[in-house]
Amino acid sequence: MPGQLMKRFADRHQAAAHLMTLIDQGHRPTAPASEPVHSPAGRMRAIVGLRATRTYAYLLPDLRPTLPNLVRAAEAMSRLAQLGWVPLEGYPGADQPWLMECRLCGWKGHRFWSHLRGRNGDGIPRPITRHPGCIPVKEHPLALINLAAERKHDCPCEFPHPTTVDASQAVLNQIQEALDAGAAMGAALHTRAILEPCPAASRRALVLRAALDRRTNRRKNASK
Repeated sequence: MPGQLMKRFADRHQAAAHLMTLIDQGHRPTAPASEPVHSPAGRMRAIVGLRATRTYAYLLPDLRPTLPNLVRAAEAMSRLAQLGWVPLEGYPGADQPWLMECRLCGWKGHRFWSHLRGRNGDGIPRPITRHPGCIPVKEHPLALINLAAERKHDCPCEFPHPTTVDASQAVLNQIQEALDAGAAMGAALHTRAILEPCPAASRRALVLRAALDRRTNRRKNASK
């Protein structure tokens, strides 16, 4: 620093020479490992074990596991299915890079949900070209129509996913009760019902939003 005496060590030249020798041998300086960040999502992943099933990759985003965040994640994943994208990791939030796969061509990379959901509520995903190297834009509509045939109104899965407001309300209550009790595994298992892939994901997202709004309104009225 300016104005401060510089302390020089007698072996500084030997140290520099030794460093250059290590670099020439292919070694590189390393920084001490930082302490792990114990986020709520990280703790839940550690307890449940994501390797148990691939669906757990959709359960726990690196956000606080609150009911509004989980419902937003369900809505985002539902819209991605409509747009021909498959998320390869948990919902990270609107303005964070999200690893996903393009179902029109198999490309994998990071997209931003804030771009895909459109601007100012217009619902138009951007960019129109999807990503570099995708199939021609003129072929997108037919490809998406073909994918739309996979979507269902009712859940056909072995593990049931809610497709009614009452069923969604019950799942949200179970998740919140587990979170309040510090039961991370229980919360993750219930969250599976609203975030893992399902042909009825669009219907599920609609009823989850309605259930969350009903829950919020009830809490507001109870506090008056």
